[in-house]
Amino acid sequence: MSSSALHPFGFQIAARTPVAPRQPRLDTRGVRVLCANLLAEDELAWFSRRARVGRPRTPSRETIQTVARLAPRLRVFMNEDDQLWMPGDPDPEPPTPTTEVLAWCETPTTTALRLAPRKPYLIVSPLWERVWTLPAARPEVVAAVHHRGFHLQVARELGCALSGARMVESLAELDRLQPVGPWVVKAPYSASGRSRYIHREGSPLADPKARRTVERLFELHGPLLFEPWMERTADFGCSALLTPSGLEILGFHGQTVDRKGQFAGIDLAAEIPERARMEAVVEGVADALARAGYVGPFGIDAWMYVLPDGGLALHPLGEINARMTFGLVERAIRERQISEGWAATAPGSTAPA
Repeated sequence: MSSSALHPFGFQIAARTPVAPRQPRLDTRGVRVLCANLLAEDELAWFSRRARVGRPRTPSRETIQTVARLAPRLRVFMNEDDQLWMPGDPDPEPPTPTTEVLAWCETPTTTALRLAPRKPYLIVSPLWERVWTLPAARPEVVAAVHHRGFHLQVARELGCALSGARMVESLAELDRLQPVGPWVVKAPYSASGRSRYIHREGSPLADPKARRTVERLFELHGPLLFEPWMERTADFGCSALLTPSGLEILGFHGQTVDRKGQFAGIDLAAEIPERARMEAVVEGVADALARAGYVGPFGIDAWMYVLPDGGLALHPLGEINARMTFGLVERAIRERQISEGWAATAPGSTAPA
């Protein structure tokens, strides 16, 4: 990469010859920077397929507004002198590279900001400080374990993949499947119900508009995850840390998700079904992540769904999030409220709706 190249998500890529930014950056040398890169999946998609898709698409205004509403929750990990930076801020210039960087998700841009290795991991520190000392995973590892193909492989290894779930290479292959009943295809890197198509009625994909939508997903993202569409009745998650000494499960929680699949809130007091099974799945996921070279915060999503006979079943591994999650954020908020009386309802820190 030439020394004048800029990363498409805003950060200047580290190069042998420094390049002056177009306007002054936020000077953060010597201070800690928290990067609220909540659209990290978009960057990971670009990072993994940049030779084929060129520059990433610009997020919609609605998506940017959602990020702006949720990102201030991450202030729970900050002290008074720390800096919060969000892609899409009014000031688009990135912070100056500094020693301590904490990111929602490790990506090439956050790696380029970090000038030194993390401090030794502190097991006994409070959660909101402990995450600053977790080793930072390499971006190529994060991209690998974020891919839905990896999630499907792990689910198969653990015996909990949905029947018929598979990676599909093209629209022609999807046609050959002739799926019966509702189904969904999802981009390999996506979050909160984005970059997917749900087919709710009928078996063939006959509608021209729908076919073009799915075809466009293949063009933009390559192979898609195909799954039967299950009507959910409840959503759950688990927050965990994969540390140098092993797995630390922080806890399970309920999740509020709207019909589009977009995150809306966390319930730390929710009753968790089949907890022993869920714990076994988290342990299996942690083992798979460790074998892939990942270390840091992670979470899994799970949900209850309706069976054809009207009964309910648990899908214990909907996806793996190799990054921070809002379950982790809410636990840090709860802990800091109890310990320091931290004001989670301060301006800019309101709970998700």
